Amino acid sequence: MNPQSHLKMTALPLLFILSSAIAPAAVLSYESFSGYTDATQLDNQTAPTVAGYVGNWVHGNTSFGTQDILTSSTGLTYAGLTTTGGSAGVPTNTAGGEIVAGNSGRNARALDSSITVDATTTGTLYMSFLFQTGRETGAATYQMLELYNGINTIDTNGDATRAFQAGTSGNGNNYTFGVGNSASAVSLGAANTAVHQFLVRFNLSATAGADSATIWLDPTTETGGISTSGLNLAWNALSLADYDGNSAKWDEIRWGTTFADVVPEPSAALLGGLGFLGLLRRRRA
Repeated sequence: MNPQSHLKMTALPLLFILSSAIAPAAVLSYESFSGYTDATQLDNQTAPTVAGYVGNWVHGNTSFGTQDILTSSTGLTYAGLTTTGGSAGVPTNTAGGEIVAGNSGRNARALDSSITVDATTTGTLYMSFLFQTGRETGAATYQMLELYNGINTIDTNGDATRAFQAGTSGNGNNYTFGVGNSASAVSLGAANTAVHQFLVRFNLSATAGADSATIWLDPTTETGGISTSGLNLAWNALSLADYDGNSAKWDEIRWGTTFADVVPEPSAALLGGLGFLGLLRRRRA
């Protein structure tokens, strides 16, 4: 198991071996969509090495949708955040009738042990990402970053293996998030076409029903947020899904163990390299 993440306490009694704890104070993963081929489907490329991910992106739909996510050499920009690389999204080519097979789909990539979660995982994980929606106006839309437990089961069983999603859903008028197969359980406010940063904090416990998630839209501090509790979270894959007029974009997907890891100050912004092995961060005063 990756020593940067779920640490097995092998020197302790057997009682404690069954629980894997997340290592403190670390940037675990940074996907800036650098090194991809411009205007090419994610699942048609050999994915660059990115800490936290394994294998290539795959077509995440076996039952519906033929429009895969494309990479772009142009990244999203967000005030106060130094960004690198490109972005991932889909072309804007539909003005109505959004959820049809020709303009719907998702791509997924497996995660490694540093950011996967199961019933024994304890500790705190943070994830942030940039998101932009074109706000198509169909009766039903769905543009989400998702976490799944089982990359080979995505969309084959009514999304029963989905653990979490955040983005826009419903009629596209609100930013929402949900756990499990509840896409729009909680509204984060009215949607628009600007670039926004989502932040999620997962508090994880080996006790059944004791996990929780707190989410922010455009956070500046780790206060407030909207929380949901009583969860049993488990995931091992990340997916980008667009069931809309093909207009969503994602960028700057970060995983860490502190707020500062995933919402870095401009002075502590990521300066280069792949994954946390290449990251340089200035000490906070």
